[in-house]
Amino acid sequence: MNPSVSVNVHLGDLSALANSTDKGPHDHNFVEIYERFFFQYMYKPIRVLEIGIYNGDSLKLWNNYFRQASIFGIDIEPKSQYDTDIIKTFVADQANRSQLQSFIDTHGGDFDIIIDDGGHYMEQQQISFGFLFPFVKPGGYYVIEDVHTSLSNIYPEFMAIPATSTLSMIEGFIRKSSAHIDSLYMTLDEMTYLQDHIDLVSLNTRNRSNRSMTCLFKKK
Repeated sequence: MNPSVSVNVHLGDLSALANSTDKGPHDHNFVEIYERFFFQYMYKPIRVLEIGIYNGDSLKLWNNYFRQASIFGIDIEPKSQYDTDIIKTFVADQANRSQLQSFIDTHGGDFDIIIDDGGHYMEQQQISFGFLFPFVKPGGYYVIEDVHTSLSNIYPEFMAIPATSTLSMIEGFIRKSSAHIDSLYMTLDEMTYLQDHIDLVSLNTRNRSNRSMTCLFKKK
């Protein structure tokens, strides 16, 4: 941070900025968790990628919170109306490796934070995770939101099968991240890389009627 910049920020600022998104206190309140990890980045020139743009509010949130960041967004539909000097959007299917590679070829890697708030299907979450995690900087974070879609008894439409670790995000990765990662959708190289480079897993769940589960993976 530039020492000449006057800093007047407090824990809770992210929550205050997030009210227009489902990450905020009036919905899932994921930001209550994120701020503990991301506060350190507020005045650093970091690179942030979010999968899933929707109405652009989350991109604006990161733009407002991270004062010196470059912000990138991926969506399956064109969202160029949200492009600015700081925010750059890209059309890609998060379950398509060649399209994800096109994004990397265009905008580069070395992300401090990647957040998956995309389609929430098991295939989408796992392919994106396996492909993009190598492009997170050492010590950086990869976040997968809404992992409650792995609860097949509640959300069967997201293709998680009970007791089948190769399909469930929770079973295949979160509960086994310190032992043996297993995925029907990833390559062996991707699974090995994850196994070797995940330093910390933080699964957070809030007991509420609409379910709220998010998971942060810190890279070694």
